[in-house]
Amino acid sequence: MKKKIFSLGFIALLIALPFAVKAATSFDGMQSGNVIKLTEDVTLSKEYVINEGESLTIDLNGHTLTGPTDNYLVDNKGTVKIIDTGSNKGKINCPSNTSSCLRNLGEMTIDGVTVESAFAAVKNDAENDYYGNLTVKNATLISTRTGSTSVGFTGVLQNWGSAIVDNTTITATENEYAVFARSGSATNTDSTITISNSTLTGSYFVVQERDGSNQTTQTVNISNSTLNGQAKGNKSTGAISSYSGDITVTTNKNSVNNVVVANSKPGTKITFDMDYSTVLAIPEGVTVIIPEGRVLTVKSNGVKVGDGKLELQGKMEGAGAYLENANAYYPTLQNAIKYGVSSKGTDTVKLLENTKETSKIDVNLSKNITVDLNGYTVDGTSSVVINNTGTLTIKDTSKDQTGKFNPTITNSGKLTIKGGAYQAIPTTNTGATTTVEGGTFPKEILDQVTVNENQTVTTNEDGTVTIAYKKADYSKVEEAIDKANKLNKNDYKNFSLVEDAINKVDWSKNITEQKEVDKYAEDILKAIDSLELKDKEDIKDEATNPKTSDSIILVAVIGGIAVIVAVTAFIVLKKKA
Repeated sequence: MKKKIFSLGFIALLIALPFAVKAATSFDGMQSGNVIKLTEDVTLSKEYVINEGESLTIDLNGHTLTGPTDNYLVDNKGTVKIIDTGSNKGKINCPSNTSSCLRNLGEMTIDGVTVESAFAAVKNDAENDYYGNLTVKNATLISTRTGSTSVGFTGVLQNWGSAIVDNTTITATENEYAVFARSGSATNTDSTITISNSTLTGSYFVVQERDGSNQTTQTVNISNSTLNGQAKGNKSTGAISSYSGDITVTTNKNSVNNVVVANSKPGTKITFDMDYSTVLAIPEGVTVIIPEGRVLTVKSNGVKVGDGKLELQGKMEGAGAYLENANAYYPTLQNAIKYGVSSKGTDTVKLLENTKETSKIDVNLSKNITVDLNGYTVDGTSSVVINNTGTLTIKDTSKDQTGKFNPTITNSGKLTIKGGAYQAIPTTNTGATTTVEGGTFPKEILDQVTVNENQTVTTNEDGTVTIAYKKADYSKVEEAIDKANKLNKNDYKNFSLVEDAINKVDWSKNITEQKEVDKYAEDILKAIDSLELKDKEDIKDEATNPKTSDSIILVAVIGGIAVIVAVTAFIVLKKKA
């Protein structure tokens, strides 16, 4: 019995003691035909060379393959596939901080493998007559290099050849690049890399560079990926980049706009998963999404949506003015006119909040600007003046007409005021014309303008006067709407046409816009005349298969009556019994 106890204790001690198991230093005994399948961890003392014409598969089989300290782990000129069929995944580890881990000059596929290197994880190279073709999928590539300038620039994945990357995570340290797209060198060849469904993280998620003075290009196409870091062309000549699908960027840098947004293909959706406060210009067909919880801050030179699309799930801050034709946002009226309207441009600036102007606003010759106060106030210091030498119209489309314009107006062109409240009467220089169609002014305005029969003048308690055109006659519109209301919308296939025509009515028109008001009535009547009755069978089906809340209530009432009848019958029967 004591012997058994001693034996068990000895076995337990053996299990508990640590053992230093030395990894294999070669693939001896692990190769069968064209397949090397690791049966234990392997640390190579020198690079493993695959020559031109050779074909090989390396299967990690859940083990760790470690490279030499001073050179490539694999140097391929043939065809190699690196996989990992192990249930517990292994990885490739390269300790050399002066040499890439895997180098490819032939055909290389990396599938489902983790590669971690102290330098570049993969170098898809071009040299003499060799040109690497690389496929990386379902993989993880990591570089732990810290960006020492003594060994030059690098990247987790360096590409001189042609590469396809899919469903892969590429991670660099803080000062390094995820992807380094390079072209040129002695081979004078172009490079191209296509990345999809992947995550790139680094100080720069991509850097493009051309070696030498030749005319080669580096083409980078990225789709449906998350990009953490900046992007740049270090020697930008020859850099071609495009983005498509669903792209997420996380870094608030100018490069996000300059590289990703500006080079996105129509149909691309770009999510800014950060608080963004730099200039933004969205190309036609591209959507930029500000997700919930994120803020887009509008800077002086604006957010230019243009023919693109801005989807605000989060918030926009600092957008004091909106340019309607340009579809752009600016912090102030002055910014919108200065940065948003070309020298011969025509646009309407609509205020989105109260703004305080800090410098002179110039409406230059050949500019045609309409300012819609939209119920807000334009303020400024005593030195702020709006100087008009072009064509300027100021109006207020807000329902309660609460817009105010406090800076001084000097008019040397054509000025039309249709609404708003003004602290001072505009100054009209020789040769200029000022027309007042509406607005609230100091009473002295009446000495400078002619009030016609279509206008009214109201003296306010503070001594100011309000000039306004009489309201347009909406009687025909009201008659048309009354006619529409007498119809049962459920009898028609296309009653939405009538509803749309009614919803387009602008009830703020004045007498000078009577034709537009009468057109509203005409459009409603035309929509009524174009109505198509539903087929009798459709109406019958709707009656027998009710879908509306009224029908549901009717069914509930009938059901209730049935219950009452049943209960009553039960009571009567019980009495008879």
